[in-house]
Amino acid sequence: MVADALSRKSIHHLCSTLSRVSLRDEIEKMGVHVIKKGENIGDLTIEPELYSEIREKQQYGSRIAKWWALAANGETTWLGLDTDASLYFEGCWCVPDDEELQRSILSEAHNTPYSVHPGGDKLYKGLKKTFWWPGMKREVA
Repeated sequence: MVADALSRKSIHHLCSTLSRVSLRDEIEKMGVHVIKKGENIGDLTIEPELYSEIREKQQYGSRIAKWWALAANGETTWLGLDTDASLYFEGCWCVPDDEELQRSILSEAHNTPYSVHPGGDKLYKGLKKTFWWPGMKREVA
């Protein structure tokens, strides 16, 4: 007897269920918190903790608080607020004056195995697409 697509459907569903459980276990071993939003593994959303840390620290920086107020009142065109109240500078995450956070971003961008240790200009050009803080170019150099 030759197997057809209909006879394999239940086996595929069983395999995908088992792989979903083992994938969830592996992700949790890496220290990533899994929040179930749907039934399929395709419903999984991954966001680096860095963004939530930036979002949290934006609320406490004195300079950032002033900028946040300007953006909330619509008094500036170069600052904006996202739907989750995150502050952006011309579309980039506005990183607060937190030396440890800024060093963490620089370290992650420079030392990750996928970056192949870019030079200062290339590192800055890559970072400025996502992040901004006053004096960032000088700090990257």
